[in-house]
Amino acid sequence: LGRTPDVPTDAAALEAAGEKAMSRRARAYVAGGAGEGTTMRHNREAFERWRIVPRMLHGTARRDLTTTVLGTPLRAPLMLAPVGAGELIRRDSDVHIAHGAAAARTPYVFSSQGCNPMEETARAMGDTPFWYQLYWSTDEPLVDSMIQRAEAAGARALVVTLDTTTLGWRPQDLNLGSLPFARGQGIAQYTSDPRFREIVRELLAEALAAGEL
Repeated sequence: LGRTPDVPTDAAALEAAGEKAMSRRARAYVAGGAGEGTTMRHNREAFERWRIVPRMLHGTARRDLTTTVLGTPLRAPLMLAPVGAGELIRRDSDVHIAHGAAAARTPYVFSSQGCNPMEETARAMGDTPFWYQLYWSTDEPLVDSMIQRAEAAGARALVVTLDTTTLGWRPQDLNLGSLPFARGQGIAQYTSDPRFREIVRELLAEALAAGEL
């Protein structure tokens, strides 16, 4: 109708506008990858090999994209993926994402490296389903605590992440001396967990006893 949209309508312009609005640290974390970015490029190349092939005169008067995955009903085969340290971009990032997911009635996978406790994010989801991404810890009671909290909050499934036993070598972050978790960003699931707080108290007690503090 002759009105210019406030939000860019093509993916490349939307990405550019998003990066322009971010801080250098946020851009490095969100847009950067490990090493020389080879895996990121390969992922994009693999995604672009998929094709949507339209079928004409197929006799389908009504579209139905609904499906069910692991007992979770989906309006379409889409879910919001977990993204850690979103506070680099905006405070209470997980809650904002949850509000958007609920408005679109699209399930959201909560990140282990979230910036809001899962219980707070769950409340923002309303009755829209969500899953919880679990980074497996070497402390089994901490794993149990995270699973129990996710179940109590209403998570329909666990997404167990196994590929980050150590942090990747991320040059864009390293060149800025940026590690959001060391700044308390992306650790809200841990700082809100009773077992994690118990571990911290134990470590502090040991350090005090050894005269290290």
